[in-house]
Amino acid sequence: MPEKPDVILTFDPPGPDFPISTQSEMPNITVTATFKNITPDPKVPLQFGWTVELAFKGSLRRHPVPHALGRIIQHPTINQVTEKNQFTIPFSAVRGGDLTVKVAVTVGGTPLTAASEGLAIVGSNPSPAELALVAAPIVAFRKLMFVESRFKQFLGGRQVNGMPYFSEDDKGGVGLCQVTDPSPTDEQVWKWKENIASGWQIYKTKESTARHYPANFRTGKTFAAMVTTYNDERYRNTVEAAAKAKPPVEAKNVPRKDLAITIPDFTDDQVQLETIRLYNGAPLKIHEFRPKMDTAKTPKGDSLLSVTVDEANLKGTAEWERVPVEARIQQYKDAKLPEKNWGDPNYVDDVMASPGF
Repeated sequence: MPEKPDVILTFDPPGPDFPISTQSEMPNITVTATFKNITPDPKVPLQFGWTVELAFKGSLRRHPVPHALGRIIQHPTINQVTEKNQFTIPFSAVRGGDLTVKVAVTVGGTPLTAASEGLAIVGSNPSPAELALVAAPIVAFRKLMFVESRFKQFLGGRQVNGMPYFSEDDKGGVGLCQVTDPSPTDEQVWKWKENIASGWQIYKTKESTARHYPANFRTGKTFAAMVTTYNDERYRNTVEAAAKAKPPVEAKNVPRKDLAITIPDFTDDQVQLETIRLYNGAPLKIHEFRPKMDTAKTPKGDSLLSVTVDEANLKGTAEWERVPVEARIQQYKDAKLPEKNWGDPNYVDDVMASPGF
């Protein structure tokens, strides 16, 4: 009994994984359709109908990608007809995921079809030297990338090799800079240079916010209340001292001399540390710095600003201090913030202690 006619697909390179280059260039894949158990009439031209589908379906793959949250990224379907049995896939975008190639051809009235199985386009992580050519030469930003991703755009491991590295906090972040908000684009998932560009823009936005934070705080209600509490206690102490004077002075005769209190802008170093904290999200809007408070309290138990006093000019200057890790954690607990949403309470120090490139 004669064997059934068939058409077989082979690939150059053979696969099954085809890597995107470290410069984010799609692989050059040539597909060949070879006939089995049938010989075409050389005088009759053939029409090979090719269909190429490429899709990343993080939760639907044979081996689901960790923390992909159902993300689906598809390359436009490619449909093309050739007279030759070879076809070089004309990718139009940098994408990865499961690759399916199909061919349909009719030989002597016999329709034949074939479809690939188990193929994938996978990402390739850049080397430190390649990163250094692209990432802004800001030490803090480069260190931050290490903490965020260990310099990985793509995962390793046999089952998910070359698939995007999504953030482990299940917030949809991805890649070298763990770009999260705004939601990463398809380009930022599969092109590491785009991911870095987005991460850098986020960093610069956070840096601007950090630089303007002291001015915004100075004119806000919280600082105004702190200043009022300080001056109220200052006046109370003045009245108390006047009452003990000889002769004593009645409160109504004690002039109130409030201090005009300010708090300085951040230094460049403080801006850098605040920027890093904001990049991590600053859960509960707990910044890297807070106004330093005195150990003394009012009779009501209110804390007082630590102020350097210029008595002659009735001026005062408050100062900033870093929020201790223990205090940060306690605030998370007091607010009943789920621990999974704390991030890394020691994030800033972890970044500054990390290697760059």
